[in-house]
This record gives sequence, structure tokens and C-alpha cells, in this order.
Amino acid sequence: MPQPPRLTIVVPELLPVPPSLGGAVEQWVHETTQRLSPEAFDIRICSRPGAERSPAHIRNLHVPWTPLERLSEAVKQRLSWRNPLRYLAKVIGVSAYGVRAMRLARDSDIVCIHNEPNLLLFLNKQPGQRVVLHMHNDHLTHPAFRWLYHRLLHKVDTVICVSDYIRQCALRHFPEHAHRFEVLFNATAPEVFKPYGPEARQALAQVLPPDDTRPMVLYVGRLVPEKGVDVLIRAFGELKARQPDARLVIAGASFFAGSIRSPFQAELVRLAEPFKNDIVFTGYLPHEQLKYLYAAADVIAFPPVWGEPCALVVLEAMATGVCFVATEVGGIPEVMEHQRTGLLVPPGDSHALCEALDQALSSRSLREACGQAARAKILQGFTWAHLLQRLPKLLEGRA
Repeated sequence: MPQPPRLTIVVPELLPVPPSLGGAVEQWVHETTQRLSPEAFDIRICSRPGAERSPAHIRNLHVPWTPLERLSEAVKQRLSWRNPLRYLAKVIGVSAYGVRAMRLARDSDIVCIHNEPNLLLFLNKQPGQRVVLHMHNDHLTHPAFRWLYHRLLHKVDTVICVSDYIRQCALRHFPEHAHRFEVLFNATAPEVFKPYGPEARQALAQVLPPDDTRPMVLYVGRLVPEKGVDVLIRAFGELKARQPDARLVIAGASFFAGSIRSPFQAELVRLAEPFKNDIVFTGYLPHEQLKYLYAAADVIAFPPVWGEPCALVVLEAMATGVCFVATEVGGIPEVMEHQRTGLLVPPGDSHALCEALDQALSSRSLREACGQAARAKILQGFTWAHLLQRLPKLLEGRA
């Protein structure tokens, strides 16, 4: 029998696969590679070393941290997005990782790079080698690097975008590469993220008080400015006048498990101080706990203020069958329908967000109808099985 093509998947420079420290990209890679047939691909995953190993049919290619990389990452985490030194630290980290990662991928038939187009700079594409760039965010349109990406994209056979929003953003700046761009929506596991009933609250005894049965609004995600958590806290402050029994649970960290507490996180705690008895910060939680936390919520809020591409949080929440309130930005309207599978509000508008949360908490029938319709939509087209019908074709250039 002919040997399957050697597929090397390269994730960004920070986190391991399996995703023992978190990371949406790393979780995506973990979920898909477990499900890809070993008869279809000889799979290797290039990432940082982690505490867990992939299944036996997947080979882990680890790029260990160097002291310089550790130092540059520590500096980067302590600097704001506006500080130029942050970008210098990023360049150091990506370069040191990229040189070694691309060396490990050299003998592959297919190289799939996830969400870090700068790694293409270190790729010496071999004859007959196929290169796929999988974009989970809008990094290609960064003003400082567009000139570079115009050249680097010539190395790429296919660019997979997780939403049409990401595709359209890229096309505005790289029309000459239009034939390379394809949309493949993210997916989730509705057999994991599902209604759990009373089991959910029982499983969360170490996270939330088990006897607290007040209506719960939940946020899951990174605690960074672009996710709009500060807008949510302000909306919750307004909501308390209408729903005095409501509580807000905020699950997440500045980036991943073990990441430092950022100045923005400190600002969120300050904003929450007047409601300290009603707002809980859980910190980073693994998927094993998140699946129950989603199911225990009455309403899930996701209020990003930037062009959110197609967050896994959206699909996980919809699969759980809980009423979902989100901002109408980026790729979110491509998977959510206002007043049918959830409620959409303008970004950065705490009053509109409060109105939507109040509407959902005040109407059990609305919550149930939206939750059921959302779960049905996931089952119809946003499962890993649906995604894997097309992913192999995109990787091999058969789409």
C-alpha cells in the first residue's frame, strides 16, 4: 500500500499540543488530529514541549524553550500592546522558534502553519511540497507586516480562513492571492458541550458555591481589552438595578494557564469591586470544567469589541443549549442569528448589552428557544465530523 503523505502541523511559538496550558489554536489542532485517519496522513505536530502526549498515531516534534526565548516572552507579557518593545520581543520569540520548527518540517509532504504567517519567513519550501496557512485571526492585515506577507504568500498553496470575515479582510489587502483563500468554519463537540442538568452544578462544587442558585451570567475567554470584559462588567452594574439577584461569573486568564496577571486584569477587578459579592473571577479553567460551567449558566455573554473571527467559545456555548448574547462583530453573525439562536448587540455598548441580558433573564421561554435553536444549528453544520469532511481536501489541494 502507498504511504500516506507526511503532514506536519506547526502551531505558534508559545504553547504545547496537547493543550495542557490552554490555547484555542492548540485545542483546534488537538481535536482535529485525533480524528484524522492515520491511513490518510502521517501526522506530526510541531509545538513547545508539554505535560501530555498525543495519541500513538501522532508524532510530537518539540521545540524546547531557550533562555533567550523565556526572557523575551517574560518581557512581552509585561508590556502593553502599544509598547514597541513588545513587538521586538515577539520577533525574537518567533524567529528562534521558527528556525527550528521549519527545520523539523523540512521533509514533510504537507506543511500546515497555524495562525503565524511570520513562520513562512523561515520556510525553505521543498520541490513538490504543499504549504497551507490556517488563519484563526486577522493577523495577515497587520499594517507593519503587509509588505512582507505580499511576498511570503507566494510560498503558500492554500490559506484557510475560519470565517468569511477573515477571508474578506485578507482579500482587501491581498487581491492578487484571492485564489488561495478558502473558508472553513471552526467546529465543536456537541457530545461534550451539551446540557448537563443538575450534574453541572454538582461538578462545579470546587469552583462555585453549590448552594448559590441565583441567575448566572457567564463569560468565558481571555481577559484582554479586545474581548470587552470591561464593557460586560459595566453592563452588569446596570443590570443589577433590574435583576438584583443576578451574578456574573468570569472564567479566563490574560492568555493561558500560568500567565501573569496583567494590568487589564487588575482594572477589571477594580471595576468589579462595587459588586464583589456578585462577581466571581474563576481564573483559567480546563475544558473538563468549562463544559459544566457553560451548562450551569442561565445566559452566556461574549462581548468582544474587535473583529472576532469565529471563536470556539461561540460554538461551545451554542452547543450547550444556553441562551447566548454576543456583539455583532467579525465572524459572529455568520454563525449566530439575532432573536433565533441568540441575541446580538453593538460592540462597546454597555447599555445595549444590559438590555439584552435583562431580556434574556426575564424570559425563560426566550432563553430556551434560543438555546435549543443554537444547539440544533451546531448539530446541523458545526461539528468536528462536518469540518473533517472538507479539511483533508484542503490540506491535499483537492477542494
